[in-house]
Amino acid sequence: MNPLEAKRKTKDDLHQNKTDKLDAMYLAKMQSEHPQRLAYVQSEEYQELMANNRIYEQASHDLITNRNRLHKAIQLTFPEIEHLMVNPRGKNYWSIVLRFPHPDIVLETKEADIIDFLKGLTGIGKKRANDITQSLIRLAKVACPAVKKNSAHIRGLKMAINNILSAEETCQTALKEMAKLAPKRDLEILTSIPGIGKNTALRIISELGDIRRFNNPNQLNAFVGVDPQVYESGNLTAHLSISKRGTAIGRKVLYLAINQIQSAKKAG
Repeated sequence: MNPLEAKRKTKDDLHQNKTDKLDAMYLAKMQSEHPQRLAYVQSEEYQELMANNRIYEQASHDLITNRNRLHKAIQLTFPEIEHLMVNPRGKNYWSIVLRFPHPDIVLETKEADIIDFLKGLTGIGKKRANDITQSLIRLAKVACPAVKKNSAHIRGLKMAINNILSAEETCQTALKEMAKLAPKRDLEILTSIPGIGKNTALRIISELGDIRRFNNPNQLNAFVGVDPQVYESGNLTAHLSISKRGTAIGRKVLYLAINQIQSAKKAG
């Protein structure tokens, strides 16, 4: 039985006494006079899917937080390193900043040692390692750090990078687990929609669960809280904003999916 519905029904009585016996009587009376639809219990797979999606959501939030912290720290330690790559993001970039968080560390390291370190990173060959090394040394020579290489800001920078790497790994693990649990047919249907990739489809399935439990689209809208509110009094009828009574993460996932669909439509 829906707890919110039960609470609302039991408050219809004028008496405000509350005891276990009265609660039982009110619930029995409500079921007798207004039979409630049995609650749909989803399978354990859907519960695990939602749990993984919540882990993914929290790790994504941590990822954004630590990226902002890292950016602030780099502005003090080695701001020029953000120009080392076209897209200063990704495991290789984090690894380079973790190894060379300060220009003095770059200038104190032999060129051959820097090249060897870069060749050990995924997808970086000898030529690219040499090019990145030359760029790194050039940036280090013109850098004007605000702190010394033994500053506490360096420790904060390294902590932020380690948190970023951990959050990225957590996100990937959660997605892999969702891919194992998600119904294949549902995944195929969602990914057939232009603009929706596998990751987005997995998150939609994980957050919305088994949509077959909804009798109509309005119930699904209410579940995620995008159903419009209507206020009517006398001759006045006002259409308010969405109710936002459902899952906020579900609304976020659907918002991202709609944006992706619109982008694909424009590109097409």
